[in-house]
Amino acid sequence: MSKTIKLTEVDICDRIRDKVLEQRLAPGTKLTEEALCEVFGVSRNLIRRAFLLLSKDNIITLEKNKGAAVASPSPSEAHEIFEARTIMENALLKQAMERANKASIKALRAHLEREQQALLDGDTPLWIRLSGEFHIVLGRAAQNAPMSEFLDLLVFRSSLILALYGNQSAPTSCKGGEHERLVDALENKDLETARQIMAEHMASLEALLKFDTKDTRQDLHSILGG
Repeated sequence: MSKTIKLTEVDICDRIRDKVLEQRLAPGTKLTEEALCEVFGVSRNLIRRAFLLLSKDNIITLEKNKGAAVASPSPSEAHEIFEARTIMENALLKQAMERANKASIKALRAHLEREQQALLDGDTPLWIRLSGEFHIVLGRAAQNAPMSEFLDLLVFRSSLILALYGNQSAPTSCKGGEHERLVDALENKDLETARQIMAEHMASLEALLKFDTKDTRQDLHSILGG
Protein backbone atom coordinates (compact mmCIF):
# COMPACT_ATOMS: atom_id res chain seq x y z
CA MET A 1 0.00 0.00 0.00
CA SER A 2 1.51 3.34 -1.08
CA LYS A 3 2.00 6.03 1.53
CA THR A 4 0.36 9.39 0.84
CA ILE A 5 2.83 12.29 1.00
CA LYS A 6 1.39 15.34 2.71
CA LEU A 7 2.52 18.49 0.94
CA THR A 8 3.34 21.75 2.72
CA GLU A 9 3.22 25.30 1.36
CA VAL A 10 7.01 25.10 0.97
CA ASP A 11 6.67 21.98 -1.20
CA ILE A 12 4.17 23.78 -3.42
CA CYS A 13 6.44 26.84 -3.65
CA ASP A 14 9.38 24.63 -4.62
CA ARG A 15 7.34 22.93 -7.37
CA ILE A 16 6.29 26.27 -8.82
CA ARG A 17 9.82 27.69 -8.54
CA ASP A 18 11.22 24.65 -10.37
CA LYS A 19 8.82 25.19 -13.27
CA VAL A 20 9.76 28.88 -13.37
CA LEU A 21 13.46 27.94 -13.58
CA GLU A 22 12.62 25.42 -16.31
CA GLN A 23 10.90 28.27 -18.19
CA ARG A 24 7.81 26.07 -18.48
CA LEU A 25 5.52 28.22 -16.34
CA ALA A 26 5.12 31.36 -18.43
CA PRO A 27 4.90 34.88 -17.01
CA GLY A 28 1.30 36.06 -16.81
CA THR A 29 -0.10 32.56 -16.27
CA LYS A 30 -3.16 32.67 -14.01
CA LEU A 31 -2.83 30.52 -10.89
CA THR A 32 -6.31 29.79 -9.58
CA GLU A 33 -6.82 28.34 -6.11
CA GLU A 34 -9.32 25.83 -7.43
CA ALA A 35 -6.97 24.47 -10.11
CA LEU A 36 -3.99 24.20 -7.76
CA CYS A 37 -6.05 22.54 -5.04
CA GLU A 38 -6.89 19.86 -7.59
CA VAL A 39 -3.32 19.60 -8.92
CA PHE A 40 -1.73 19.20 -5.49
CA GLY A 41 -4.63 17.65 -3.57
CA VAL A 42 -4.48 20.27 -0.80
CA SER A 43 -6.74 22.86 0.81
CA ARG A 44 -7.29 26.44 -0.31
CA ASN A 45 -5.63 27.71 2.88
CA LEU A 46 -2.42 25.90 1.97
CA ILE A 47 -2.46 27.33 -1.57
CA ARG A 48 -3.02 30.82 -0.15
CA ARG A 49 -0.03 30.45 2.18
CA ALA A 50 2.11 29.31 -0.76
CA PHE A 51 0.91 32.32 -2.77
CA LEU A 52 2.02 34.68 0.00
CA LEU A 53 5.51 33.15 0.09
CA LEU A 54 5.88 33.34 -3.69
CA SER A 55 4.60 36.92 -3.83
CA LYS A 56 7.22 38.03 -1.28
CA ASP A 57 9.89 36.81 -3.71
CA ASN A 58 8.16 38.56 -6.67
CA ILE A 59 7.69 35.22 -8.43
CA ILE A 60 3.92 35.74 -8.54
CA THR A 61 1.69 38.79 -8.22
CA LEU A 62 -1.44 39.00 -6.07
CA GLU A 63 -4.10 41.53 -7.04
CA LYS A 64 -7.47 42.15 -5.45
CA ASN A 65 -10.34 40.79 -7.57
CA LYS A 66 -7.81 39.36 -10.05
CA GLY A 67 -6.13 36.66 -8.00
CA ALA A 68 -2.64 35.23 -8.50
CA ALA A 69 -0.53 35.15 -11.64
CA VAL A 70 3.07 34.37 -12.47
CA ALA A 71 4.99 37.65 -12.42
CA SER A 72 5.45 39.35 -15.77
CA PRO A 73 8.38 41.81 -15.61
CA SER A 74 8.24 44.85 -17.90
CA PRO A 75 11.05 45.54 -20.40
CA SER A 76 12.51 48.20 -18.09
CA GLU A 77 12.39 45.79 -15.14
CA ALA A 78 14.08 43.16 -17.30
CA HIS A 79 17.04 45.45 -17.98
CA GLU A 80 17.26 46.42 -14.30
CA ILE A 81 17.20 42.80 -13.16
CA PHE A 82 19.97 41.78 -15.56
CA GLU A 83 22.00 44.83 -14.50
CA ALA A 84 21.57 43.92 -10.82
CA ARG A 85 22.35 40.28 -11.50
CA THR A 86 25.56 41.13 -13.38
CA ILE A 87 26.75 43.30 -10.46
CA MET A 88 25.82 40.65 -7.89
CA GLU A 89 27.40 37.78 -9.86
CA ASN A 90 30.68 39.71 -10.10
CA ALA A 91 30.70 40.58 -6.41
CA LEU A 92 30.04 36.97 -5.41
CA LEU A 93 32.61 35.72 -7.90
CA LYS A 94 35.32 37.76 -6.17
CA GLN A 95 34.31 36.41 -2.76
CA ALA A 96 34.12 32.87 -4.11
CA MET A 97 37.72 33.20 -5.31
CA GLU A 98 38.74 34.02 -1.75
CA ARG A 99 36.53 31.55 0.13
CA ALA A 100 35.74 28.56 -2.10
CA ASN A 101 37.05 25.28 -0.68
CA LYS A 102 37.39 21.72 -2.00
CA ALA A 103 33.79 20.95 -1.04
CA SER A 104 32.56 23.97 -3.05
CA ILE A 105 34.48 22.89 -6.15
CA LYS A 106 33.25 19.32 -5.74
CA ALA A 107 29.63 20.53 -5.53
CA LEU A 108 30.07 22.61 -8.68
CA ARG A 109 31.67 19.71 -10.59
CA ALA A 110 28.81 17.42 -9.52
CA HIS A 111 26.31 20.02 -10.74
CA LEU A 112 28.08 20.23 -14.10
CA GLU A 113 27.71 16.45 -14.44
CA ARG A 114 23.97 16.71 -13.79
CA GLU A 115 23.69 19.43 -16.47
CA GLN A 116 25.54 17.27 -18.97
CA GLN A 117 23.42 14.23 -18.15
CA ALA A 118 20.22 16.20 -18.67
CA LEU A 119 21.50 17.24 -22.10
CA LEU A 120 22.41 13.65 -22.99
CA ASP A 121 18.96 12.51 -21.86
CA GLY A 122 17.28 15.16 -24.01
CA ASP A 123 15.54 16.61 -20.93
CA THR A 124 15.57 20.26 -21.98
CA PRO A 125 13.41 21.67 -19.13
CA LEU A 126 15.63 19.99 -16.54
CA TRP A 127 18.77 21.22 -18.30
CA ILE A 128 17.41 24.78 -18.33
CA ARG A 129 16.64 24.59 -14.60
CA LEU A 130 20.04 23.13 -13.75
CA SER A 131 21.72 25.84 -15.84
CA GLY A 132 20.02 28.50 -13.74
CA GLU A 133 20.74 26.65 -10.50
CA PHE A 134 24.44 26.50 -11.41
CA HIS A 135 24.68 30.23 -10.70
CA ILE A 136 22.97 29.68 -7.34
CA VAL A 137 25.49 26.95 -6.43
CA LEU A 138 28.34 29.18 -7.60
CA GLY A 139 27.01 32.05 -5.48
CA ARG A 140 26.94 29.85 -2.38
CA ALA A 141 30.66 29.17 -2.80
CA ALA A 142 31.17 32.81 -1.76
CA GLN A 143 29.84 31.92 1.71
CA ASN A 144 27.85 35.15 1.99
CA ALA A 145 24.27 34.14 2.81
CA PRO A 146 22.48 37.51 2.33
CA MET A 147 24.10 38.13 -1.06
CA SER A 148 23.51 34.52 -2.17
CA GLU A 149 19.84 34.74 -1.22
CA PHE A 150 19.46 37.92 -3.26
CA LEU A 151 21.14 36.25 -6.23
CA ASP A 152 18.66 33.35 -5.91
CA LEU A 153 15.78 35.79 -6.42
CA LEU A 154 17.52 37.45 -9.37
CA VAL A 155 18.09 34.08 -11.05
CA PHE A 156 14.40 33.20 -10.67
CA ARG A 157 13.32 36.55 -12.07
CA SER A 158 15.81 36.19 -14.93
CA SER A 159 14.13 32.89 -15.82
CA LEU A 160 10.76 34.65 -15.98
CA ILE A 161 12.28 37.29 -18.24
CA LEU A 162 13.85 34.73 -20.57
CA ALA A 163 10.58 32.78 -20.73
CA LEU A 164 8.69 35.98 -21.61
CA TYR A 165 11.12 37.77 -23.89
CA GLY A 166 13.70 35.14 -24.88
CA ASN A 167 14.34 34.45 -28.54
CA GLN A 168 12.63 31.11 -29.09
CA SER A 169 14.91 30.27 -32.02
CA ALA A 170 17.94 30.31 -29.71
CA PRO A 171 18.68 28.48 -26.43
CA THR A 172 17.33 30.56 -23.51
CA SER A 173 19.80 29.21 -20.99
CA CYS A 174 23.47 28.87 -20.22
CA LYS A 175 26.01 26.94 -22.23
CA GLY A 176 27.63 24.08 -20.34
CA GLY A 177 31.09 25.01 -21.70
CA GLU A 178 30.94 28.44 -20.10
CA HIS A 179 30.02 26.92 -16.76
CA GLU A 180 32.92 24.48 -16.92
CA ARG A 181 35.34 27.29 -17.76
CA LEU A 182 34.03 29.29 -14.80
CA VAL A 183 34.68 26.40 -12.41
CA ASP A 184 38.16 25.91 -13.90
CA ALA A 185 38.92 29.60 -13.34
CA LEU A 186 37.56 29.40 -9.79
CA GLU A 187 39.69 26.37 -9.01
CA ASN A 188 42.76 28.11 -10.46
CA LYS A 189 42.01 31.34 -8.56
CA ASP A 190 41.97 33.23 -11.87
CA LEU A 191 39.60 36.09 -11.13
CA GLU A 192 40.31 38.08 -14.29
CA THR A 193 39.43 35.15 -16.56
CA ALA A 194 36.35 34.30 -14.49
CA ARG A 195 35.08 37.87 -14.69
CA GLN A 196 35.59 37.96 -18.44
CA ILE A 197 33.67 34.69 -18.90
CA MET A 198 30.86 35.90 -16.64
CA ALA A 199 30.58 39.28 -18.37
CA GLU A 200 30.35 37.66 -21.82
CA HIS A 201 27.95 35.09 -20.48
CA MET A 202 25.51 37.59 -18.98
CA ALA A 203 25.72 39.81 -22.07
CA SER A 204 24.88 36.84 -24.32
CA LEU A 205 21.84 35.99 -22.19
CA GLU A 206 20.52 39.55 -22.24
CA ALA A 207 21.10 39.69 -26.00
CA LEU A 208 18.49 36.93 -26.38
CA LEU A 209 15.71 39.23 -25.18
CA LYS A 210 13.13 40.34 -27.71
CA PHE A 211 10.42 42.55 -26.28
CA ASP A 212 7.17 41.36 -27.75
CA THR A 213 4.11 39.65 -26.25
CA LYS A 214 3.43 35.92 -26.09
CA ASP A 215 0.43 33.71 -25.41
CA THR A 216 0.48 32.79 -21.72
CA ARG A 217 -2.40 30.31 -21.63
CA GLN A 218 -1.12 27.07 -20.11
CA ASP A 219 -2.30 23.74 -18.70
CA LEU A 220 -1.37 23.80 -15.01
CA HIS A 221 -2.12 20.09 -14.59
CA SER A 222 0.48 19.03 -17.16
CA ILE A 223 3.10 21.47 -15.85
CA LEU A 224 2.73 21.19 -12.07
CA GLY A 225 1.23 17.72 -11.66
CA GLY A 226 3.21 14.59 -10.93
